Amino acid sequence: AAEPQQRIYYAPFWYAENGSARLLRLLLKSPESLPPVSQQIWDRVFDLLKQNRNMHLTDRQREAVQMAYSKKVSILTGGPGTGKSTSIRALLMLLRNRKVSFALAAPTGRAAKRLSEAAGVPPEAQAKTLHRLLEYAPHDNTYQRNEDNPLRYQFVIVDEFSMVDILLFYD
Repeated sequence: AAEPQQRIYYAPFWYAENGSARLLRLLLKSPESLPPVSQQIWDRVFDLLKQNRNMHLTDRQREAVQMAYSKKVSILTGGPGTGKSTSIRALLMLLRNRKVSFALAAPTGRAAKRLSEAAGVPPEAQAKTLHRLLEYAPHDNTYQRNEDNPLRYQFVIVDEFSMVDILLFYD
């Protein structure tokens, strides 16, 4: 018989990884809170973007935008110039049209500023750093927004998520 293997793992990361997985499972099982959107409405949004903003979305971009709206958690990836910002603009147009409350965030102030510029949002919808969005309290190293006091948005877009470490993700 094979001997059991011992593993050494940094405890805060282990708890954060397991806790994050647990919270994602809860999120995926939670009731849908967004208003349904018919294909006809999607087509109208995409036509308006094409006519009024000269934004031509590819079939893949349309698919990505629709998936981001319909799934509780989604990841949009791609290199520079692949249309991520255009996809986010299309998604935001639909969110505003359906009166869905949303927040934009990024790990750093510079990334938040770039996201705001790329998304073309009004001043009241400017992206914030994740720490600011979650109301970080440095005096006791906690976040005021958490499981017991969740964000009051129906939809959250976080840019540059690859810069977020597992401890912040879990918080």
